[in-house]
Amino acid sequence: MSSAKVRWEELLPHEFLEARDRFPVGYMAYGLAEPHGAYNALGLDWLKAYALVEAAAKQHGGIVAPPFAWHIQEVPEFHDDGKGNGWLCDVGVRQSLSSSLPADLFYRAVFYQIRALDARGFHAGIFVTGHYGGVELVLRKICEYYLRRTGSPIRLYAIADWECIDTDLPYRGDHAGVCETSQMIALHPKLVDLTRQTGNAELGTRFAAGVDFTKGPLPSKEIGEKIVASQIRNLASTAKRLVSEYQPRSRWKAPDLNQTEAIWRSFDRLTREYWTVSYQEYKTGKSLYGQFPDWETLER
Repeated sequence: MSSAKVRWEELLPHEFLEARDRFPVGYMAYGLAEPHGAYNALGLDWLKAYALVEAAAKQHGGIVAPPFAWHIQEVPEFHDDGKGNGWLCDVGVRQSLSSSLPADLFYRAVFYQIRALDARGFHAGIFVTGHYGGVELVLRKICEYYLRRTGSPIRLYAIADWECIDTDLPYRGDHAGVCETSQMIALHPKLVDLTRQTGNAELGTRFAAGVDFTKGPLPSKEIGEKIVASQIRNLASTAKRLVSEYQPRSRWKAPDLNQTEAIWRSFDRLTREYWTVSYQEYKTGKSLYGQFPDWETLER
């Protein structure tokens, strides 16, 4: 792996411009802190996403945007009232440990992050979320709407990290299971301790909610390295494709902050019902989360 600096915040001004001009791709990693069993670091989702984009940038070029380890957790059981009134069966404690924030705040920030890449001269932006289950669908819709409203030539790509795993590997993402835990062992081995089970007697031999390592392979460095290598390779391939597809526009200027705010407010008005989840919707399974109609219907 190259020792070259790729983190935006660590680059000197001339280093930033040289790295951008060499390979004008900006990477943005998303994730949050939330329990992934008693044996993984809380920040697994963000830690793996950031490590993947950093490795892709070091090996193939590009700049990694400054850290943003705050995200949405739509599952109400992962929240509490700030007084410890919650139940996290993953770790057997009555307290929320998530670094989550409201959906509208998160998605609004994404618009400004896209605009920042556009205004700084990147030809492509790749947005990788390590926390998934629907949020990746909203991220894609945000990318579509930014381009639809601005006509920017920047190429945008949003993906959940499991979607960049080679299809011939038998791992398609999970929550604290063999896939994620193996990724973590490969990327951050000191942040995994498989000797620590949940401590919750109701879960029996399971390590986390829905996870039972007695019925399949244990997470391992070998599995993790295969998964991670395929992800880095596929991210790099996507980055090269996006750069090759870029078509500059004469005298193009990215929207200013006020214009970006107007774009966000319009997106919010048109699509909010498809990215918010009330407690009742969650319990009854009646949420419209991620079920976007086409733009013609939305803008009617």
